[in-house]
Amino acid sequence: MKGGKEKDVDQHLFIFILSLATPFVLYFNRHLDDNRLTSWSWVFDFVDLSRIGLTLGAALIFAWLLSQVTFYERSKPFVLFVAAFVMASSFWSVPEVIVDSSRYFTQAKQLSVYGIGYFAEQWGREIFAWTDLPLVPFLYGLVFKCFGEQRIFIQVLNTFFYSSTVVLTYQLGKNLWDEDTGFRGGLLLLGFPYLYTQVPLILVDVPTMFFFMLAVVACVNALKNGGAGRIILAAFSLFLVFYVKYSTWMLLTLLPVICAYFIGLHPGKAIRRGLVLIMLFLVMAGIFFFVYRDILGPQLSFLLEYQKPGLDRWGESYISTFLFQIHPFISAAALFAIFTAVRKMDFRFLIVSFLLFLFLFLQVKRIRYTMPVFPMFALMAAYGIGETQNKKVTKQVILSVVGTSYVLAFMGFMPFLKTLGIQNLQAAGHYVNSIPGANVEVVSFAGDNAVVNPATAVPVLDIYTRKTLVYEYEPIQPEVLERVKSAPLRFTWELSLPGYYSLKSGTKNKNIDALVIISDDLKRPLPQDIQNKASRYPLQKKFNQSSNIFQHQTFVTVYHK
Repeated sequence: MKGGKEKDVDQHLFIFILSLATPFVLYFNRHLDDNRLTSWSWVFDFVDLSRIGLTLGAALIFAWLLSQVTFYERSKPFVLFVAAFVMASSFWSVPEVIVDSSRYFTQAKQLSVYGIGYFAEQWGREIFAWTDLPLVPFLYGLVFKCFGEQRIFIQVLNTFFYSSTVVLTYQLGKNLWDEDTGFRGGLLLLGFPYLYTQVPLILVDVPTMFFFMLAVVACVNALKNGGAGRIILAAFSLFLVFYVKYSTWMLLTLLPVICAYFIGLHPGKAIRRGLVLIMLFLVMAGIFFFVYRDILGPQLSFLLEYQKPGLDRWGESYISTFLFQIHPFISAAALFAIFTAVRKMDFRFLIVSFLLFLFLFLQVKRIRYTMPVFPMFALMAAYGIGETQNKKVTKQVILSVVGTSYVLAFMGFMPFLKTLGIQNLQAAGHYVNSIPGANVEVVSFAGDNAVVNPATAVPVLDIYTRKTLVYEYEPIQPEVLERVKSAPLRFTWELSLPGYYSLKSGTKNKNIDALVIISDDLKRPLPQDIQNKASRYPLQKKFNQSSNIFQHQTFVTVYHK
């Protein structure tokens, strides 16, 4: 019969082997991953599997060694924040791989260029809002206005949001159960490989996850402890969630669940606190809705007629999300936690699991819409893993999840994303920064069956440059707009570029120092007038990288002196 130490060694060895084998099992079944951005069936055609395997082995050995020490037991929120920030910041070199970033950058730059008053008055009017809500572009615009129009400042902000979400996950787990559960939940949120690819992007998904978790923690604190300050903070947090993204409105159905739990504990106090909190929130949200009713009303109608039907066509399978884009150990632990919570009749668990059940019931399958629920899913897994008696084994499992997920994201997802054609804009932008002069003319071309309007690439190029871009935007023909009426990237054809790209009287008298041509087809001949312009520049640099995965391609040529 084995002694305690021998049994511990066997358990640690089993966790090591299982952790190392799991990515390879997924690799050999990668055809099941239908994620629209980082599918394993694409990723592992561009990376060295043996190199990843060796690094995974080293990471898992380090996870085992780290599980034997307890130096990180103190200052847990600080440890979580720093670890999340350092890990996420290593992905800042990822290019803007989702075309939606052109909208958010454009909205933010308009605030930076024209001011807060203009943004408040013209959002949804002269500022193209599509189906966006204004909170995150407003924050991005403030960052540009205060610190300068550089992508790194937005990336720092988003990394702060991500790291703070990890801490808020810890805080929610601590408030509902205990500090250990919260700490496990915070660590497990680092085990979502897909999240690392989203942090560096100028999108709204990571900030949405932060504001939602802030609202949940604030509401729990307000209903549990009371106090005018806590209630006002909770109501304001809910207001921010309401105006960060339309899809978060469904997340607010969690509020009655939270209220019901605390009413069961302290009926009188919880009812009073809940009523005041909800009334304050409704007043704030109602005032904003009244001011922008001419914008929000049509947006809601458009969402119902266009976006909602499109979700069925743009979805991804649960196998992809819960086995490939989330570490499968997390999914297994969350599943185990459901049975554990039912057995214990632990109603607190419903607070962290309700939205998952709602998403499954409604068949929400787009991973970007489920991202705000990831912290809750991490807490579900933390609750399940907490049932393990051997605490060192528990630590090893969690740290193995974190290490494996980071290695796969850093050595798999990130190199793959850098092979995409959209990376040409990043490379071209950096190159344009290195050439003399200040003013750069941009010209774009697209084929008859193009799925993306190439003019949308101008703001994306602008993200990477410090030069003044000049682009004469031409309205899209009605027949083209009719063709793309139900297309997933319809907004790229309806987005009109702001006036700061146009040739102004002050710019006409300045020299154009370079010419950038953006095209979706390398074989497309240039119009004669563009050939004449290009011939004025003796030097040229082509950026023709393509992974040949997506239908849309982005090729860039820079002509300069």
